[in-house]
Amino acid sequence: MRLAVIAVLAALLIAAAPAAAQTPVGVYTPCAPVGAASIVEVSGATCEEAQAVAVALLSAPPADAASVLRAAGWSPLRALVAPDGVEHDLVAIRGRAALRVRRSGVPPDLDGWSTGRELLLAHGRLVPGQRAPNGAALCTSAFLISLPSGRLGGLSAAHCAGLGGRVRRGNVVLRRPPEPGVLLGRVVRNVQRTRPLDALVLPVPAGPTRTANAVVDRGIERPPWTVAGVARPLSGRRICFTGRTSGVDRCGRILRSVARPAERALSRDLGAIVRCTSVRAAKGDSGAGVYTAPRADGSVRAVGIAVIVTPIVGVMCFTPLQPVLGALRAQVVTAPAR
Repeated sequence: MRLAVIAVLAALLIAAAPAAAQTPVGVYTPCAPVGAASIVEVSGATCEEAQAVAVALLSAPPADAASVLRAAGWSPLRALVAPDGVEHDLVAIRGRAALRVRRSGVPPDLDGWSTGRELLLAHGRLVPGQRAPNGAALCTSAFLISLPSGRLGGLSAAHCAGLGGRVRRGNVVLRRPPEPGVLLGRVVRNVQRTRPLDALVLPVPAGPTRTANAVVDRGIERPPWTVAGVARPLSGRRICFTGRTSGVDRCGRILRSVARPAERALSRDLGAIVRCTSVRAAKGDSGAGVYTAPRADGSVRAVGIAVIVTPIVGVMCFTPLQPVLGALRAQVVTAPAR
């Protein structure tokens, strides 16, 4: 009942406000703070809408944030402690719109799968609050997929779990530095065991505060991109990736036909098909989702999975996504436009 009242209050505040311009996508527009919410920002919606959500959040305990956001028509994405250690940030999405609200108090345990997040894979048991065991690997998450069973899965690079198609690091968490964070479970499938494709399927979190969204996470200070479909790895196509080491929106182009001999040699040596790019990358970026340059509406299309950094010049190569989806009989999950 309390959440229903909060949702009605938020709706009335929006209805009572004068018409306002929608803010641009891709960047947050600062709005006037509301009450104890020291930061209110929005992308692809109006400040009045974001402020109404802030009012609703402040009317409930921080632990109820996910329910409040859903009641107001927004999908919760994540919560993170603010730099001052006293406040916390909440990020939510609605179609291609996003908002960020900073308020005081202990952040809710609100987090889940999206492209561009840091993964930790290990052979030994992973326990939140404890150090990762020896031999653990840091990688990056790729796209959210729907499997033939109807279950959701998350993609990353197969070699993150071990080389040669053998799973040596089968336990996975979605990392929240400085320690293991959201436990995901065991590797679901290593595609490289049966196909020349460096791809891995991981479980995604589920539950009231565990989210799985078809977006590219760009940190707290930038709104996420939404995944709108799949694109072919055409030579010369402009692409980007977000990696746990290199950071947000590292962009370049897929190399043209002059690079094919080198790509074939790499594929032969690695035992996996790759296309190479002009983008620089670093260790830990493996598994990152490779996507098209963002459109004006804030959407991108999935192209591949970052799998290798050439040792001499640090150029990123990737596994094309379409054959991975074919091998899994899966589909990329896309975000609604509104």
